[in-house]
Amino acid sequence: MSSLPMSRYTPLQSRAYAPAARPRRLVAGLLMGFGALLALGVFLVDTFTPLQSAVAVVYVVVVLLVAASGSRRAIVGAAAGCMVLTAVAYLRGHGWIAFDAAMMRCTVSLGAIAITAVLALRNRDRMITIAGQASLIELTHDSIFVRDMDDIIVLWNGGAEQLYGWTAHEALGRRANDLLGTAFPGDRKAADAELSGTGRWEGEVIQRHRDGRIVIVEARCALLRDEQGKPRVILEAGTDVTERRAAAAATAESERRYRSMFETARFSFWEEDYSRVMERVATLREEGVTDLAAYLEAHPEFVTEACELTCVTDVNEAAVRMLGARRREDLIGPLSRFLPASERTFAQVLLTIIQGGGIAEGETHLVNLRGERITVLFGLNMPLGPSRYDRVLVSVVDITDRKRAERALIAVQAELAQAARVTALGEMSASIAHEVNQPLAAIVTHGEAALRWLRRPEPDLGEACDAIERVVRDARRASEVVHRVRSLASKEPRQHVPFDLAALIEECAQLLDGEIALHRIVLRVDIARDAPTPRGDRVQLQQVVVNLMGNAIRAMSAVCGQRRLLVRARPEGANSLLVEVEDSGTGIPEHIAPHLFDAFVTTRGDGMGMGLAICRSTIESHGGRLWATNRPEGGATFHFTLPVTVAEELRA
Repeated sequence: MSSLPMSRYTPLQSRAYAPAARPRRLVAGLLMGFGALLALGVFLVDTFTPLQSAVAVVYVVVVLLVAASGSRRAIVGAAAGCMVLTAVAYLRGHGWIAFDAAMMRCTVSLGAIAITAVLALRNRDRMITIAGQASLIELTHDSIFVRDMDDIIVLWNGGAEQLYGWTAHEALGRRANDLLGTAFPGDRKAADAELSGTGRWEGEVIQRHRDGRIVIVEARCALLRDEQGKPRVILEAGTDVTERRAAAAATAESERRYRSMFETARFSFWEEDYSRVMERVATLREEGVTDLAAYLEAHPEFVTEACELTCVTDVNEAAVRMLGARRREDLIGPLSRFLPASERTFAQVLLTIIQGGGIAEGETHLVNLRGERITVLFGLNMPLGPSRYDRVLVSVVDITDRKRAERALIAVQAELAQAARVTALGEMSASIAHEVNQPLAAIVTHGEAALRWLRRPEPDLGEACDAIERVVRDARRASEVVHRVRSLASKEPRQHVPFDLAALIEECAQLLDGEIALHRIVLRVDIARDAPTPRGDRVQLQQVVVNLMGNAIRAMSAVCGQRRLLVRARPEGANSLLVEVEDSGTGIPEHIAPHLFDAFVTTRGDGMGMGLAICRSTIESHGGRLWATNRPEGGATFHFTLPVTVAEELRA
């Protein structure tokens, strides 16, 4: 702004003009001493010399010298003393008052001294006011400096020192543009014209710090004029907004990145406004509702109302495609258009928002604009501030096809499990036939014996009754075998209930009794006394144990020497039971071990490779886990855990 006309400038009184180390008191004392000597000299000349001029007027100089000390009392004292000396000199030289030329000179001298004293006092008060204003400039944290019309810095406050790094001593007398390298975002001539025309200009400028870094300053300039209206100086106040602008730029860049991700994401993004919902919640609290969870449970209509009050304010293109819309404006409006009336997930989301939780996520259903019901996963980010509910970000992923595929996979797995069970039944047919034939043969034997006892000349009814009781016992045994086979092949839904593990293992051993006897395997069952009662689907777990025991039997079929099969159980932690099936067979090959439980992986040429995969799926569906290890001395051990029941359930 140096293009304004040049003019002479009278400096303001402030710390920027006075030498930092000036001995003010010493100077004031010297001035007052010199004034006293001058007053004495004037008095002697006026009293003891024949001069007839108004020598006493020189007392004015004495008053001015004393006034330079800045003391009000000194000014008044000097003026009074000079007036007394003037009067004494007149009376001594001229006697009593006479209206002559001497009297006139005395009167002029007294008037001059009085007027000078009054003007000195007024000037002192004005300088005190100016000094006070200068001190206020020093107290402010803003940068304030004054430059004349030649762009020369004539005032530089402490705020300017902090902002730019130059001290007042270094800045005074230098050109502002050379020191600060001021650059205007717009046209500098326009800024100069506005300052010259209106006397003020405000805007941001880019300036240079002493260390070379750039600072952005919010500048406020004022043009000061003299009594004739001519420009005198320019006062410039500035506030450092570098960090603020950097933060604003970072925020803008963050918003730009957010909008870019929002628009280009391949999954659905929604922005929702919950402001009206929170106003409704605030009304409930004013009415005395404190337990909002209980209130939502008791008043489902409020959830419906809140869903209608929630507004979708923006969506991305992925949401437009997912909901079958032509443009995003078709989706702006109440959220209730997309949530089925029976959907209760929104109640949990609403409660999370009300309670100020972090993130709400889950699975829910939506209805698109074609009326189709889709299954989605959603994640809802809470607002940053307690009152920012107008921009809640929701991410939505359509998992309808995934759910459909999962249902198809479950159906296939069920069919495979059924096929595996039927295959297992085929493989165990010999054992089942052996187990059924035993009670049937016993029934025939005991029946024939009963007939013989009855056909005697004297029937032995006691022996006959005993034989018939044995027939009934063996018939029940055969019936139990058939029932177990039917349960194993059944597709009826299962129920998780407490069961007796020892009895289950005994039944599995009976089903495999033929193979155990054929391969001369020694079976031992070891169930710890403190083993808790497991909980699960008895038929499914029976299939798991039969499969693991059958695999162990086949692994030992080609082994020479003693063949041992051990089934043991013991507690595993506080809430589970560990069951282990251990054999002395060939062990698990290293190349098979990583994929042992994968579907269609088998070491048997005639095997399906589904048995262990189904076993793991069954155990995991019970909340347990299944794994296998090789024994150092040969053979393998299959381990699985099961959840246990509690005492209350056992008593029930």
